[in-house]
Amino acid sequence: MPRLITLALLFLAFAFLLHGRARGASLAIVDRTPSALRVRISDFAAGEFCRVTYQDAKHRFVWENLSPDAAGEVVLTDDRHLRPEHRLRCGSRVSAADPVVFNDLLKAPIIGKRRVPLGVPVSTFGGPGYLVPGVSDLKRDGFGNSWLYLDHPPHAVLKYDRSFTYQFALLAPGRLLAHDVDADGNLYLLHPGNWISKHNPLGQAIGAWELPVGRGPGEFISASGMVVDRPSRFLYLADETLGRVQRFSLDLELRPIPQVAWGWIGREDLPHRRAGKYDPNTMYYELDRPRQLCLDGQGFLYVSCEHYLSKFDLATGKQVDFGRHPVLGWGGSFTDSAFSAAAALDGHWQRQRLAGVDEAGNLYVADRENEFVVNPRLQVFSPDGALLQTLDLDDEITDRDGRRVYITAVAGLAVEGTRVWLADAAGHLYAGPESGGLQSGGQLFLGPGAAGRQFDLSQVEEGKLTLEAQPERVQHRSEGPVLAFPAGEQGTGNCEQEGRPVLEPGERSMWLAARLGEPFAVKLLDAEGKEIPSSDCVVEYEEKPGLFGTQWDFFRVTNRSRAQWRDVRFVAEAGG
Repeated sequence: MPRLITLALLFLAFAFLLHGRARGASLAIVDRTPSALRVRISDFAAGEFCRVTYQDAKHRFVWENLSPDAAGEVVLTDDRHLRPEHRLRCGSRVSAADPVVFNDLLKAPIIGKRRVPLGVPVSTFGGPGYLVPGVSDLKRDGFGNSWLYLDHPPHAVLKYDRSFTYQFALLAPGRLLAHDVDADGNLYLLHPGNWISKHNPLGQAIGAWELPVGRGPGEFISASGMVVDRPSRFLYLADETLGRVQRFSLDLELRPIPQVAWGWIGREDLPHRRAGKYDPNTMYYELDRPRQLCLDGQGFLYVSCEHYLSKFDLATGKQVDFGRHPVLGWGGSFTDSAFSAAAALDGHWQRQRLAGVDEAGNLYVADRENEFVVNPRLQVFSPDGALLQTLDLDDEITDRDGRRVYITAVAGLAVEGTRVWLADAAGHLYAGPESGGLQSGGQLFLGPGAAGRQFDLSQVEEGKLTLEAQPERVQHRSEGPVLAFPAGEQGTGNCEQEGRPVLEPGERSMWLAARLGEPFAVKLLDAEGKEIPSSDCVVEYEEKPGLFGTQWDFFRVTNRSRAQWRDVRFVAEAGG
């Protein structure tokens, strides 16, 4: 009897190994990088599909629909093949009921945050199939460190060193208005509610100031912008309500600007003028809702107002013209109205964000809001206000290795010597060429998210990889309603009208998320479950990293029939 039991156990073990190792097939790692493994599979029939699983004490990753090449090899990456749900498992929860998202950038679990169904993991900046944390501001200090601000919950400033090794993240209680770094590498954060915090190069809090409320010298109603003058060790602060900029020491002691009593003239009753109204005879030194502040390193301060940019000489405190015009923008170099179709012309804008100024005095201005353009732009102007360059998502800029740089409504830009550093739409950091400006030939950093990767595939233990045969290709599926925005809306989100989806004939839906992480096809079904013929619709797929920093994860449809669509649903399935 013991011998029979032993034989039975041996048979079960052999059957298990046969199933787990695909009829005796085995695998071996032949090459490894942090983001990919090249694996050779032996004794496996060509054309068949297989599944590879990696599991250790903390991780479980699954790759599906693998088909080895003629050499019996297959590449396991952390994007296309890795099933998202396995990246979202984390054991460090307060209770088993707590939803968990592992945030790769902060290297910490976030408790209580919920993902959308079939969510794609946050990981390497801009990799295919991943969502991108939105970088809305970028600073470079004098030591080669990068400081990036993420303008979404949890709001944070992240520090990466010269080699883009993750250092730390400072979580903020809410949205930040500005951040900058002094010559010693200390970080200053401007918070809503008129207060500033100061942190040393290690992220430790070393000071905090609550700005006094009022309209007198050194007082604020709504602090809105900040910049640090590193050589002179001054800090400039804008007030959106009072329409003025004041100068302080780095210990927040008021340092009046020469020849101007306590900052450029501004009163509560002077700002908030109509767009296109600017009288150089009476409005010199006046600022209308100032926000971003930038220094060019040549002794000039640039102030971004509601519809124009102003320039000031720091030595005298006097306003400086842009060529023949007192300001750059509406009421100065632009005519008509910021709310007319002229806002879509190259060299114009509706509402702008001053992304940065280089050492030559060239200004980088991004579209903050413009209802007349399809693709938000980044425009470059000379010191005299001449348009030098217009860039958007369709412009082909590549790095020195031929990899694409995606430029759109960019708010993250920094200058270091002649180089321009840019946080692009796909979530990469691009350092322009040494010759300066934004053009091809620079360096694209596949991070800084890569430094905070949840799991480094080069550390995989070969003995913890298992191989299984798949009887057929696994096809992932996603479905949901097709939503459209009502007539007159600008398309800021998917909306429902009277509780039911509505898509007028000829209308396009907003981009819809399928979140399958690989190429897929979409079918549209009417209220009775019948498929809508292709002659009645157009389906467009997002096939390149763009605003969403993703690939094959979004689609939109156009109604080509002669009737309104109501209760139309989609079914998306991964390719066969």
